[in-house]
Amino acid sequence: MQIPARFQPALTLLAAQLAERRQRAWIVGGTVRDALNQREIHDVDVVLSAASLRTARELADQLNAAYVELDSAREIARVVLDPEHYLDLALLRGDDIAADLAARDFTVNALAVPLEHNGQLGALLDPLDGAADIAQGQLRACAPTSIAADPLRMLRALRIAASYGWNITSALDAQIRQHATQIASVAAERCSEELLKILNTSWSAPTLRYLERSGVLLTLIPELRPTLGHSQPNIHFLDVWEHLLESVCAGEWMLHQLSGARAAPPPQLPSDGDDQYPPAFFNQPVAVRLHPELALALEWRERVRAHMQQPVGTLARPGLWKLALLLHDIAKPSTRADWDNGRVSFYGHEDIGAAQALSIAGRLRLSRQASGYIERVIAGHMRPGQLNSQASTSTRAAYRFFNDLGDAAVDTLLHSLADHLAVRGPSVNLHGWAQHLAWTDAMLGFHWDQQTEAKKRPLVDGRTLITALGIEPGPLVGKLLAAVREAQAIGRISTQEEALALARRLQADL
Repeated sequence: MQIPARFQPALTLLAAQLAERRQRAWIVGGTVRDALNQREIHDVDVVLSAASLRTARELADQLNAAYVELDSAREIARVVLDPEHYLDLALLRGDDIAADLAARDFTVNALAVPLEHNGQLGALLDPLDGAADIAQGQLRACAPTSIAADPLRMLRALRIAASYGWNITSALDAQIRQHATQIASVAAERCSEELLKILNTSWSAPTLRYLERSGVLLTLIPELRPTLGHSQPNIHFLDVWEHLLESVCAGEWMLHQLSGARAAPPPQLPSDGDDQYPPAFFNQPVAVRLHPELALALEWRERVRAHMQQPVGTLARPGLWKLALLLHDIAKPSTRADWDNGRVSFYGHEDIGAAQALSIAGRLRLSRQASGYIERVIAGHMRPGQLNSQASTSTRAAYRFFNDLGDAAVDTLLHSLADHLAVRGPSVNLHGWAQHLAWTDAMLGFHWDQQTEAKKRPLVDGRTLITALGIEPGPLVGKLLAAVREAQAIGRISTQEEALALARRLQADL
């Protein structure tokens, strides 16, 4: 088994510390799993026979590294080598390494390699045949009580399956379905962390379908329940819930188009026997299945790709974006109106849905920044279609779109493209798709062209307005500055003199 060279000095020092104290250590769990699966390793999990917190602190001091105490009760600490590499040291659970491994969640994580006192690695310890499960691409629980012992393992199981393209055994499936509602007993922060990890994989759409069918997702987000089986107008080919899943699926296809990276194969997830749309249905958008020539052919593709790699606060943007896709039509059932002429409408569902999503994000303990991002994407998700339906989009309308939505504006344009594929599905029109892409490119061009240094530099500031117009500090200054910025962005003014003249005219009207 190979551990990256970046960790070798730390492991050598750790081995020397343990030799002096006649203590033992093992590299365990996900580190061994990833090494056997030839995955890139960024963290090394180590269990120690004694004094894990003290050992971790001393190791951090020797390496001039950061020390973070993760769980004092269970004696788990982190030694941060750099922002992308760290070691987690924990106290052995049970009387020996065999007992520690037996208490773990899945056999693919019940693996250990001794760290010898000379700094070398010993032979693989695999009491539950986890290496064979890795070779077969399956996820198996260590014990019949694994899920009951920690219900968060339900989400973790699906995250691992989606990350590796593995199947889950029928016994594990039975455990998940039996204990699905127990996910409510898990701290919201732990649930949201695993849910976002699932959403950050390439196969969250089929995984969400399984989580819904097993009962886990609807326990976690019960607000989704009214969308199940809720019919839509004929332009849609799926009900509200399945449209939401298809939207996530389309979003995943788009992200793959942007990255060009090879994804793991899709997980093989159990389905209900009578399910018309089993998890595997959401491996690829219907529109793409029927039209393989479809592509996300954007001129601004590289800039969009770079944007989607930028986190929202501390969280990965793709996962939050897909959470917004999952929730964007959540208010359709509550806003439905059936008219005498047979027409169906969902007026205001974007604003009500945004408020619901904000509440859900709060319950999941997402940060204010992440929650606000989701709220803005959902509240604005109808605006691209409304602008695109006009004969032309004015520079003023484009400016206000980007100004209103801020850092969620580009994401909302991408949301509209994913929604396009998810709505039309088998009836997608290639010309219509090309037109939508061209309009999106024009909007992106307007946005990023406005971000040149010359155009970003304000023509006036608040102090200048106060002095030139003889006004007091207050809300009026903010309104005048906003109007001047808009006029500058759409090309109506380009000098300070023009900005002050505009401000004087507006002052007279306000």
